[in-house]
Amino acid sequence: MSSSLLISSLTVSLLASAARAQTTVPVFGSTVCAAGSFCSWESDFFSQCVPGTAPPPFSGPINFWFPFGDSYTSTTFAPNETLPNIHNPLGNPPFPGFTGGGGENYVGYLTETDNSSVVFAYNYAFGGATINASLVTPFEPTVLSLIDQVNEFLTGGVASKPASTPWTSANALFSVWIGVNDMAGSWFEPGDRGVFAETLLGEYFALIQKLVAVGARNFLFLNVPRVDLTPQFAANGAADQAILKSVIDDFNTRLATHVASFKAQNSGVTTWIWDSNSVFTTILANPTAFGFVDAISFGNTGDFWGNDFHPGPEAHAIFAQDIAKQMAGSVWF
Repeated sequence: MSSSLLISSLTVSLLASAARAQTTVPVFGSTVCAAGSFCSWESDFFSQCVPGTAPPPFSGPINFWFPFGDSYTSTTFAPNETLPNIHNPLGNPPFPGFTGGGGENYVGYLTETDNSSVVFAYNYAFGGATINASLVTPFEPTVLSLIDQVNEFLTGGVASKPASTPWTSANALFSVWIGVNDMAGSWFEPGDRGVFAETLLGEYFALIQKLVAVGARNFLFLNVPRVDLTPQFAANGAADQAILKSVIDDFNTRLATHVASFKAQNSGVTTWIWDSNSVFTTILANPTAFGFVDAISFGNTGDFWGNDFHPGPEAHAIFAQDIAKQMAGSVWF
């Protein structure tokens, strides 16, 4: 036999041996890793076997947070998709979600960085939301109002404390940051603004009572921020800015009164109010002291505003830290 034939035969033999040694895995096949490796979760769509020993399974208390509101809060969570879990405290979409200002918002920071325990956030907030769409019309008819969001929680199965979401009155926080679109979308309307604010807040707190009825006891209320200082609204000019500021100030004063009455009328309820309005005022009065370029630029690194109407991730990081400071000692932050 010639040397070339010998080499050729040996090559075929080795290839055949290698093929026999390989094992094939069918599509969506084996989930068992070889000895000396473990399955490392990367995302809802990808896991892989990596060398080493699996970390011990998570053990410890898990606390729950149910935010409601508009695009200042929304992460575009879908309640009928992947629920919050140890890999992604927001559940879906992939962290940090899709937010009004782009990137991480205060909900993300408070579940990943500024929390004092593991917090699963079921974020029902919806971009463009108003309290009641029949009172202040949102920019699209598909927008879920605060009424819709609370009803989604109440009727979607989570309110009954299922095994998949075992919240209790002690470990669940309910928060509401609403009013941005209510104020920006109605400041120019004629009539008694105080009466209209009371109508909005009556709707608001009727919903809060529905949450109390199913066991909610811990509430974080966030007042309306300085929408008059957004780059978008600043283009209206100083006169319109002054009117909107006055409308917001009146609403926030009434909100604080409603929170106090709500607490007095509901035994066992704990409340916090985060004064977003003052935080915005302080930062935007001296933006460079907080690391921002100025009070009006948007969309770039170093800007307070992620776009012309929404704060960006750097601003939300400050919000989260301030909320965590105010709620220090709670089981969440």
